[in-house]
Amino acid sequence: MTEKVGPAVDFIQNIEEDDRVVVIHHWDMDGTSSAVITSKILKKVRGRPADEVMIPSERAYHLGEKDHEKLEDADKLIVLDFNLKADELEELNQDQDVLVVDHHGFDRVPDIPFVNPRQYDADVYVPCSKICLDISKSFELEEELKWVAGLGIIQDFGVDSCPELFEELKQDYKEFFPEELSQQELAKNCEYGRYSSVLNIKPYRDSAHFAKLAYEALMKSNDLKELEAQEEYRQVYEVYLEMQDEFNEVMENYEEEREIDREQCIIFFELDSDFHITSSIATNMSTKTPEWIHLVIQRDEEINISARCQSGRVDLGELMQEALPEKAVEEGAEAGGHRKAAGASMPEKYFEDFKENFKQLVKQEG
Repeated sequence: MTEKVGPAVDFIQNIEEDDRVVVIHHWDMDGTSSAVITSKILKKVRGRPADEVMIPSERAYHLGEKDHEKLEDADKLIVLDFNLKADELEELNQDQDVLVVDHHGFDRVPDIPFVNPRQYDADVYVPCSKICLDISKSFELEEELKWVAGLGIIQDFGVDSCPELFEELKQDYKEFFPEELSQQELAKNCEYGRYSSVLNIKPYRDSAHFAKLAYEALMKSNDLKELEAQEEYRQVYEVYLEMQDEFNEVMENYEEEREIDREQCIIFFELDSDFHITSSIATNMSTKTPEWIHLVIQRDEEINISARCQSGRVDLGELMQEALPEKAVEEGAEAGGHRKAAGASMPEKYFEDFKENFKQLVKQEG
């Protein structure tokens, strides 16, 4: 991987001291960890971190008006763990120099500095945190940033892609790690995994606010053992406890309120919550029944869906996109993700058509 991150290394090395650098990242732990690693690299290179770090103003895979306003004064834009379309990236590059570091599938390689392992192998799965850690090797920061990368890798179900990293982390922080370094044990049964869950701001109400808190907590910590001492971490932790109560209540209703398509092994479950916990619920249930496809739906201003299938028997990223009705796409509906984990959003009036399309596509997959 290290030799394939050259475009990112070159881009960062060429950033000048007075350049205004903006980092935009995905609204999950992998995105936050990637942003922290990148910002700490920038701090070493030019004496200060990124000038602004943010998540998109909308939970969508494009930039909204507010995002473009924040980019007006940027000289450099670094996009992390966020699969913007090539056309949009090239348009952004007309006003500022743009670098992309990502691991999602993409429509085409944009004509800008672009780092994505899927460029070489469409089926490879390496979280963005690990890619950013590989970039940090060129700046002699890998050893001190491993613990930050691991937090993102766990939440993105990427433990199997870099087992050596967790072996090394366990040697450094034995008391924080489980005996078995599996995805399940790291995510659920150790202190290190709890840190990862707390700082995974994806479920929280005001994601932008908590993204900044999580970022600051990690930026201020030079070592894993300093993390809990940060005030920003404590603020996030308080909301994490509220979210856990909500999560547990929803899980109690899952068995009774789910809709099951036994022929295609699909489960639909609709929840009502003040938190964005569709992905957490879908992930939790899909690990228990890996051959089943779980779609968790939340109605807000529009329909939001998180889909999981841990066995990977279908490519959810592709199926979710294909299931969107054409008219829904014309009205701004979006979908995408990975083989085992994907999401979609659409106006409510198109949900039933999407649902039927999805079931038919799964049936065709056989």
